[in-house]
Amino acid sequence: MNRRSWTFIFIILITVSSCNFPGMPQEATPLSTPTLDSIPTALLTPTTVPIETLLAEVNLPTEVPSSTPAITLASAREQPVNCRFGPDVSYTIVGALNPGRQAEVIGKNIDITWLFVRNPSDPSNSCWLSVNYINVEGNVELLPVVGPPEIMVTSIRARVEPPAMNVACDALPQSVLVIADITTNGPSIVYWQWESNTGQVSDEKQLLFESGGTKTVQDYYLVPRVADYSVQVRSTLPNAVVGETTFKVICTP
Repeated sequence: MNRRSWTFIFIILITVSSCNFPGMPQEATPLSTPTLDSIPTALLTPTTVPIETLLAEVNLPTEVPSSTPAITLASAREQPVNCRFGPDVSYTIVGALNPGRQAEVIGKNIDITWLFVRNPSDPSNSCWLSVNYINVEGNVELLPVVGPPEIMVTSIRARVEPPAMNVACDALPQSVLVIADITTNGPSIVYWQWESNTGQVSDEKQLLFESGGTKTVQDYYLVPRVADYSVQVRSTLPNAVVGETTFKVICTP
């Protein structure tokens, strides 16, 4: 084989070796840099939703109106009902609930036989109504339990009979009658006595009250001479209350 033939074969071999054959590694193609799509302007702008629309989409619970009044009320059934200072008929009467009127109930006794109300005759204070003679609107069970009030002497009105005396000077000493109207607000035993401005003091006496009200007591006082007198009638139990009066004694020689 001549030189020209070897040269031709060598050129063919070089050409074939430069071709890519299957199974041979190929050069990796570099990846293109990813690009972010731009966000539409409409998505960047917040949308205002009316509050009415939001509320309409929320299932709110339906309020069921209650038939129970906000306050508890008492009314007389057929006739006026006495309103007493305490939860018993032994307490004094301090007001009345007439038919057609109502009283606000603010308490009850422990067995719910009496209700504590704002006095329908004087709303500045309170009193008790028996449940036997009233109608009630409201939930009595929710009312607080109120204890009975303290029983006490509420007033003493004193006087002397006669309120003035004119006697012969040699007729002295003379007796006058000390009288007092004592009032309590409930059943009690009252201890009382009188005392004059001359220093004379009576023995302590007892007065039984089966129920609240007024009772009259009296006692004799021996006045020794001509003078202007004052007498105090006072209770010592269950509490101290004083009633005072004055009288005059003159004489003719």
